[in-house]
Amino acid sequence: MKSPILTVALLCLLFLASCITRNKTSIETFNQDVYIPEYASGFKILGAENSASTLIQITNPWQGAKDVTMSYFVSRNGEQAPAGFNGPAIPAGAKQIVCMSSSYIAMLDELGEINRIAGVSGIDYIANPYILAHKDSIKDIGPEMNYELLIGLKPDVVLLYGIGDAQTAVTDKLKELSIPYLYMGEYLEESPLGKAEWMVVLSELTDNRKKGIEIFREIPERYYALKALTDSAKQRPTVMFNTPWNDSWVMPSTQSYMARLIADAGADYIYKENNSNSSTPIGLETAYGLIQKADYWINVGSVNTLDELKSVNPKFADAKAVHEKRVYNNNLRSTPAGGNDYWESAVVRPDVVLRDLIHIFHPELVSDSLYYYRHLQ
Repeated sequence: MKSPILTVALLCLLFLASCITRNKTSIETFNQDVYIPEYASGFKILGAENSASTLIQITNPWQGAKDVTMSYFVSRNGEQAPAGFNGPAIPAGAKQIVCMSSSYIAMLDELGEINRIAGVSGIDYIANPYILAHKDSIKDIGPEMNYELLIGLKPDVVLLYGIGDAQTAVTDKLKELSIPYLYMGEYLEESPLGKAEWMVVLSELTDNRKKGIEIFREIPERYYALKALTDSAKQRPTVMFNTPWNDSWVMPSTQSYMARLIADAGADYIYKENNSNSSTPIGLETAYGLIQKADYWINVGSVNTLDELKSVNPKFADAKAVHEKRVYNNNLRSTPAGGNDYWESAVVRPDVVLRDLIHIFHPELVSDSLYYYRHLQ
């Protein structure tokens, strides 16, 4: 006869085993759409029946990536990662977040979750007031990632940006240290609204998806209301971008984020030869010809005045926009240490960027003062 105690113990073990089996779902069951983005193309959030946890799927998160899909398990209620899943598992409601790009700082700030940031890369070049005010407690782990410092932070997740195989050593080390990570790919989105929509990914990690979706959905409303103003514009001026770098002039494609903003602001991007999905360098002589014709010239490096711009290259004095004083730079919100809020918060405020550009190209339509751009005098 079996002992009653042994029988009870066996029943308990069977119950626990059945619970584990129920919790350990198969990865194939995560096939329900939780959030499918309207503007972004690089992510989606999936769920499974009878599971509070979710899978974030991110595709092609670096330039040149093809058929790359990465999955991240966001765990809730103590649920385990599904059978067959070998990616990072991140606890929902992540409290200790490390940001390797300042764009993620802006997203968390927009969501009201900036107090979750425990570490950043290059804190001296960050413009966010909260981060600068908490430099004593928020650690700078550096661009090369100080792993000893990182371990001390005990992060729930490290937010990475993709640069291809160069990041393999980083992710291998993070796996070795059992530190969860997630690749963000917002910088590859060609749609200004698509870039901003990546804030929903971070709202999933902080367990505030509903709030994140609500905050994001207000952005397209403001953006399209501004875009509609340009329907009445009587002319579309031409626009030139950038300044040379290492004897070449990098020009965005006609499908790029900036080209789309220019079009939505009622202007025309002057260089129409690049229809690819990435920027391309052009010869200096070709670029000099373009600046002699363009009505406006924007995003001109770090200069603050026309004299500074002309000192970079004497040929810039021949630019039509220089003659007519129609040169604008996206560095109005710069810090003394070299940070620039444009490279942080503009990703989640495309409507504000658009308003600036409409003000520049069609001042009769928008009378607000410039937020990101300065008019070079």
